[in-house]
Amino acid sequence: MKKENAYMTVEAAMIFPVVTGAIFFVIYMLLFQYDRCLLEQDTGAMALWGSLVQAPDTEMLEAKVQERVAGVYKEKYMMWRFTAMDASLDKNKFSAKGAGSVFFPFGGLNFWGGGNVWSAQAAHSYSRLAPVTFIRTCHKFQKALER
Repeated sequence: MKKENAYMTVEAAMIFPVVTGAIFFVIYMLLFQYDRCLLEQDTGAMALWGSLVQAPDTEMLEAKVQERVAGVYKEKYMMWRFTAMDASLDKNKFSAKGAGSVFFPFGGLNFWGGGNVWSAQAAHSYSRLAPVTFIRTCHKFQKALER
């Protein structure tokens, strides 16, 4: 019987779980960032849409906004749980806010926040341009071009 040293096996048994855990952690972080970027994109698009949409009265505008908020496609998020998605119009400024959270499987290793939940929020707002202001701005621009 030949005697061999088994130090390589012991080292591999210690290194392999650490490397595998680090790879899974990086994948988990990338998926979280992907969902956070989608939330930013959705709130930005909602705010831009709200600043451009026209409605004859405030009630019709609110109905359109609520329909649009309810119609946000949430299945594109990979591991996200929505906690809020809201849009509002206040003094000719349209705002869209969204929030979501993800369960972090290792609560003791969550150094960036409390508990087992990572959360993120996004908010965008745009001023609505009144038709009269838009027409005046176009006339000023046209006069500036003619000079």
